[in-house]
Amino acid sequence: MIKNILSAIILVAFVFGKVQAQSLDIYINSALKNSPLLYDYNNQVLADRLDSLLILAAFKPQVNQVSQAMYAPAGSRWGYDEAITNGGNYSAIVNVTQSLFNKKHISGQLQSIDLLNQTLKNNAKITVIDLKKSITAQYLTAYTDFTQYKFNQSVLGRLSDEQKTVKVLVDKGVYLMTDFMNLQVLITAQKIAISQSFIQLKNDVAVLNFICGIQDHQEINLVKPEITVQNNLSAESSPLFAQFRIDSLKNLNNRLMVDLNYRPRINAFADAGFNSIAPENIHRNFGGSFGVNFSIPIYDGKQRKLQYDKINLAESTRIYYKHYYSSQYTLQFNQLTGQLKLTENLIGEISNQLSEQERLIDLYRIEIEKGLVRFLDYLTVLNNYTATKNTFLVAEMNRLQIINQLNYLK
Repeated sequence: MIKNILSAIILVAFVFGKVQAQSLDIYINSALKNSPLLYDYNNQVLADRLDSLLILAAFKPQVNQVSQAMYAPAGSRWGYDEAITNGGNYSAIVNVTQSLFNKKHISGQLQSIDLLNQTLKNNAKITVIDLKKSITAQYLTAYTDFTQYKFNQSVLGRLSDEQKTVKVLVDKGVYLMTDFMNLQVLITAQKIAISQSFIQLKNDVAVLNFICGIQDHQEINLVKPEITVQNNLSAESSPLFAQFRIDSLKNLNNRLMVDLNYRPRINAFADAGFNSIAPENIHRNFGGSFGVNFSIPIYDGKQRKLQYDKINLAESTRIYYKHYYSSQYTLQFNQLTGQLKLTENLIGEISNQLSEQERLIDLYRIEIEKGLVRFLDYLTVLNNYTATKNTFLVAEMNRLQIINQLNYLK
């Protein structure tokens, strides 16, 4: 079993040595490129541009051609009344209609499309933030695994070096064979720890590849991410709060559209063609007409007020949500900054402890060569150092994860 573990470690080390570095930016760029949701938002924005053109086209002159050929046969005691049907009707007319004084209607509908566009772009920003946040969090998890793996390898290298020294001292009778065997057991345990950390690394990198939409890679060589607090930590700059502003404009525009529906409407029309009751007279019945249609709402069962009430409810809900998320944003910010300060203090304390343990290990190594200390004491110090180092790696990951949450707070 030990031989198999050692072979796996050698293979992994060979693989790691050949691979190009993989940075956080590579994963983020891949995720943004492969995201179907961002692709969907982009196409919806393009579709909204087409909707704007459709609105403009709808208010241009509308030209239609209407043709009819109708014959109503009748006998002495059957058939439709010719006073109604004229016996038939033959027509081919081109109609042209144009609404007048419609600039405000056009502006209101275009404003609706523009606000929808703003919502889509804002949703895309939120999606980008969520993607970057989740990918960064997973990358930090994978990088911690990678660091843990490399550290375990370095501990194994140190133990292997000690093994040679202890073997010489055992042969000289300075240390007992049990000391050498204890070291052997520790080396074996360290090899198992390396295998376990590599398996965990592979699993977490597989998750990272999955959420980024890229093919899985056997080779892993992650680069330490440079993450600092970059968010200006202003709630008003958050895209989530930008949506509240857009929703406010939507409510104002909806009220405007309701008002426009109760304004007088004027349409000009004209037509030309032929309209005849007898086919033989078609050539005599060519002509045309033109005029103006005027309409104004008088009473609709108080629908206008009901629509106002509905818009007022939407505005009230918007204000309530805005106040709620504003307080939540402040609460999250205070919690995260407090956690970051405590974590940085903890890292400082652990760093001091690591420095002291490293100096103690160096002293033990000198005294071991002279046979001045018990070897088991040295192994205890080394185990304590390993545990402290692992605690440091976890604390450092927690610090970066907190910064990640601060940077993408929304």
